[in-house]
Amino acid sequence: MRVHQNGLKPRGELHAGVFRGRKGGMSTDWSRYATPEETRQRATSPPEHNGVVGLPVGGVREIQGLRVVHDPKDDNQAHTEVRGGVARAEVRLKLLRICEVLIAVPWPPEE
Repeated sequence: MRVHQNGLKPRGELHAGVFRGRKGGMSTDWSRYATPEETRQRATSPPEHNGVVGLPVGGVREIQGLRVVHDPKDDNQAHTEVRGGVARAEVRLKLLRICEVLIAVPWPPEE
């Protein structure tokens, strides 16, 4: 999952708020079909302003209410959504605890 540098804490640290759903799910890429760099390059903002975190599917599925759904798009075979309850604070904290930084988010942001 991409993480934009504007979504970090003031000292550049990840926080639970980077995990949020849009239109029913939290958009991610399945590592079987995309490398972290390919995920980063799909950013609508300059890719160099983004990092990438990995979420283990088993760990996500252990969080009550969450499910992982492969949802390929015409331009992205890797597109996968995490659905159900991502907006809840306790779910976001659990996601933060299990995520792994694959490409560090650049810090400080470029002016």
